Amino acid sequence: MKTLLMEEMTSREIKQAIADGYTTVIVAAGSIEQHGPHLPIGTDYMLGTTGALEIAEGLGHTLVAPTIRPGCSDHHMPFSGTITISTELLKELCRAYCRSLAKHGFTRIVLLATHGGNIEPMAEVAPEIAAELGCTVVSPLILGTPETMGCMRPLIEAHGLTEDESGIHAGFIETCEMLASPFAHLVEMEHAERGFTGNPFEAIEKVKVDGHWKMTDISPNGILGDPRKASVEAGRELSRIATPVYVKIVAQALGDA
Repeated sequence: MKTLLMEEMTSREIKQAIADGYTTVIVAAGSIEQHGPHLPIGTDYMLGTTGALEIAEGLGHTLVAPTIRPGCSDHHMPFSGTITISTELLKELCRAYCRSLAKHGFTRIVLLATHGGNIEPMAEVAPEIAAELGCTVVSPLILGTPETMGCMRPLIEAHGLTEDESGIHAGFIETCEMLASPFAHLVEMEHAERGFTGNPFEAIEKVKVDGHWKMTDISPNGILGDPRKASVEAGRELSRIATPVYVKIVAQALGDA
């Protein structure tokens, strides 16, 4: 296999891969949204693609479908460049992806949210699609779980940061991941600055109105965390320690572990 990314394969190669047992496929869903003054608006889909590829390699006999780029990002709309879609549209995109993939012979589909706003709608639609298609469709949570944060904590603390400072949006963790990715040339560290470093989940609940909130109500620069200590080396170490945890979570969701 020269690649596991379906968009880089020919139809002939995909058909042969399925025949050879590559019947599991990952569909990541990222976002097009602001990521502070130092990261590109495509950060979530970029990291979604690279992360899905690493998970596919860990699972074995797994391909990666083209990543869904826009996500549910209404809370970032005050910032230029953000493109948001409704939760129902995201669900319909997942349905369309899965119907197509199942028709071609994939029997196990992983819907992977790589942006926080996509987690709930993807988790809701996965069992509906599974019932419709009669195949395995799961949407395991890999973002911010106790298991994933637990494995990252020693590295975060080694850099003199608290968990809140490491951030859940454009902070230390995401910036490190981008610096260690194929998209490192898009990171502008000279513009990295400290953002909101309190408990983001408590802050979000305080500013919600009818279930909706705006990032600017918490962080004027769009950052949750502090990215200034991010480095390529830390990003590589994060990948080394976190990827096996992600693989384990997905494998468990598929019933493999």
